[in-house]
Parts: sequence; structure tokens; C-alpha cells
Amino acid sequence: MRPEKLLRQINFCKTIQKESTNPFDLNVKKFIETLNQYLKTWKSRDELLLDADAISELTKIIELQAKWIQDRSSSFYIDPVLIELKLKLLEPEQLADAFFQSWHPVIALDRLTPKRLKQGLDYWNALLPFNERDDDFPAALTAEESAFEIQDLIDMSILSRAEFDNALKAILKELEALGRTEYHDFIYSTEFEESIRRAYLTSYLVSEAKAGLDIDPLEDTVFIYPSGARAGEVRSIAIGISHEDWLGWKRSQKREQNGK
Repeated sequence: MRPEKLLRQINFCKTIQKESTNPFDLNVKKFIETLNQYLKTWKSRDELLLDADAISELTKIIELQAKWIQDRSSSFYIDPVLIELKLKLLEPEQLADAFFQSWHPVIALDRLTPKRLKQGLDYWNALLPFNERDDDFPAALTAEESAFEIQDLIDMSILSRAEFDNALKAILKELEALGRTEYHDFIYSTEFEESIRRAYLTSYLVSEAKAGLDIDPLEDTVFIYPSGARAGEVRSIAIGISHEDWLGWKRSQKREQNGK
């Protein structure tokens, strides 16, 4: 092997390392056999140094080959052609099932009910076509934060005053029977919608001083108790609840039940 040919092989080894190409493109075994054949004829120091340089680069290629095999085996590497063939052989039902099992959407909606979908569809169906709208068609209104008062719910026929008063009396009676209890254990129920209703009613008990709250910010605990304070002592304390917190409460309740 002439020095020029050996230099090309060394450069090829360096190219594989630099460009991260397939290290098996180089036939290491054949290269070593060729080096052994010419080693006896090399006498000068430059030739021996060149031979050592070639062995060093080949060692790096062998190391890359070992890493290449490890990476493919750890990731269960399958040839793309084999995957394509397997996909073509699948029935449509099998392909749909495989897609469904591997489907991990980055966006999801878990609050949109069929009722809300119908309301949205009815809204769009009721809109006039663009060519029938006035030139001064009002611009979209920006959302504003607001709170529902009991009178708002009554005006919207969501509930009556008698229904609200009865529900308020019922939850106050329940609190009086329990006495001092953890706030979230009191308002949370097996259904999130019911938990929201109980939290809304409980807020009225607190605001009208029919119930009191013990809040410990250091321990991050809130307890509620029937206060029996006279009417007119109005209080306002904001305690947030969320669907995530409610789910966490349900899981903790389930663990407690399983532990009994």
C-alpha cells in the first residue's frame, strides 16, 4: 500500500467521524489485513508513524461501530423499508387501532359538553350572511370578568328565590351537623358541578356571617364552621377552587378508602 493510498484511508476515517456517517462503510477487517501485509516492508520512521496513525483512526471507527450497534439496539431500530411493508399489509381497522393507541394530542378540551356545542352551532346558524349585514355591524366585544349574583341567576330563570333559600338552609344544616370541618372536604363532592354549586352556596354562608373560616397560611389549611353570628356582619374572603384540585381531592379520598 502506497503512502498516498493509506492517507486516503485515514482521511476517510476522519470524514466518517466528522460527518457522523455510517461507520460500517469502512471495511475494518480488510483494512487491517492490508496493513499487516505491508508492515514488513515499511522501514522508515515516517512510514511507521503513518501506520500508527492509521491504527489510531481505525480504533476510533471500531468504537463508533460499537456505539452505532448499541444505539440501534436500545431504540429497537427497524429498517424503514420493513416498516413501510408492514403498514401496507395492515387492514384499515388495524391501522386505525394502532394510530389510536399511539395518539397523544398536544391540545385537548375536557370542558366542552354536547349542550355547549349545540349552543355554538345554533349561534352560527342564526348569524346573517355577510352580504346581508349592515355596514356598521358591531365589532366583537372583548370578554370582561364579572360575577353572578343570586338575582342574576333568578332573572335568567336558572333557579328561583325559594329554591336558592332552601338550598342555602340545607347546606347550613349540613354544616351545623358536622361542626368544624376542612373546607374542601365540605364543598367537594363526587361530581365537579355539584362541588361548584356547594362552593357557591357556602360563599353566601360566609359572606352573611352564618359560617366562619379558620385560615392557616403556614399550614395551607382552611376550616369552616357554623358561626351563629348575627345577620348583617358581611364578610368577603376569596378561596379558589379548580378542576385539578378537585381531581387531587378525589384521588386522596380514594387512597384513604383503600387504606381502610
